[in-house]
Amino acid sequence: FLIQTSSNSAELLEDQLLLLLESMERKIVSQQLKLVSTHIPLGSFQGPFHVDASLLSFPRKEEQSCTMALVELSGVKLQEDGSAVPMEQPFEAVAALYVALYGLNLLSG
Repeated sequence: FLIQTSSNSAELLEDQLLLLLESMERKIVSQQLKLVSTHIPLGSFQGPFHVDASLLSFPRKEEQSCTMALVELSGVKLQEDGSAVPMEQPFEAVAALYVALYGLNLLSG
């Protein structure tokens, strides 16, 4: 998956692709998509923000860990309480993650 934005592009990392595969196997892509599209703003990331912690609640701890790692590889550090801190400029990386989750959700739907 590759997203082209003006002069920059964001490509998912191999580790993210492996986590997306795990997400598909665990059937948690739709919840991850909801988290990324609804609660992680796809605009500017300026300072710490909060996400709906209920979207970080999964039946198994491994699913939560997978989700948090996937989002962190896109440049946003999530905590279990819903606090989120952007690292550097994550817009393109989060946008690429959103597109990947959206496509996988359509395919698995």
